[in-house]
Amino acid sequence: MFRALSLLPLPVLYAGFAVVAFLVRVLGWRRELVIDKLDRCLPERGAADRAAVARNFYGWLGQLAAEVLHSGRIRRDTLAVRMKFENPEVVQQALRDGHRVMLLAAHHCNWEWLLLRCSTAFDEPLVAAYKPASWAHADESLKSMRGRFGATMIPAQDLVEHLLKQRGRVKLLALVADQSPAAASDQQAWLPFFGQDTSFFRGPGWIGAKLGYQPFFIATRREGRGRYAARFVPLHAPGERTDPEQILRAYVKALEAQVRAHPAEYFWAYNRWKRPRRLYD
Repeated sequence: MFRALSLLPLPVLYAGFAVVAFLVRVLGWRRELVIDKLDRCLPERGAADRAAVARNFYGWLGQLAAEVLHSGRIRRDTLAVRMKFENPEVVQQALRDGHRVMLLAAHHCNWEWLLLRCSTAFDEPLVAAYKPASWAHADESLKSMRGRFGATMIPAQDLVEHLLKQRGRVKLLALVADQSPAAASDQQAWLPFFGQDTSFFRGPGWIGAKLGYQPFFIATRREGRGRYAARFVPLHAPGERTDPEQILRAYVKALEAQVRAHPAEYFWAYNRWKRPRRLYD
């Protein structure tokens, strides 16, 4: 079914998923979760403003679904127009200077198009971490879609081992770094995010500080339907000595600022705060 839908033109997908998004909002899919997260994270906006953010979130969700389905067909030149990079030269310069680069994204705007665009924008091949789907066929389809412009997809749990085996040959790395670790994970750090204790994977900080990857946050905003602009924000100066938590804190701070500026395009339907911090965490 999904393969058949992906063959439809993007405007048709937009129209169809606009109807789906309206029905999802009216029927209340995850409404209480979305409203609760907006109330907790954006109390300064006021009730009417938060309600507008929630409505716009569901509309954007329909557009995102259409765009993800279209990812298997979108052309490189079209992608370059729809996902503009404002300052790719800062990443190119870091690579030319011999630095290994780590691009840190989030579930904000269209992270699937962002990955595809990063695969085509730089002179180095891209390695990207991902969370495998539980269904094998879906997992293979996602890997094929995400790697269609040359990215090498590595399961997140195998990423550090892969980087160590490559002995520095991976020059350009991409991670979506705002996912929540499992409760039993010993690779998590608790940091303030929208004024709440929030668990983040330690991996990006460790990779940046211990393996020598210069971290950039990708600040993405939506400029219209199917139109995005992204800016690369260095999280510390080139060559600056730092520790894993400093990198994580810089990432979380940059992410929160971007979501506050463009809240409707963050994936509020994900239960990011499903468990509180324990006393011994």
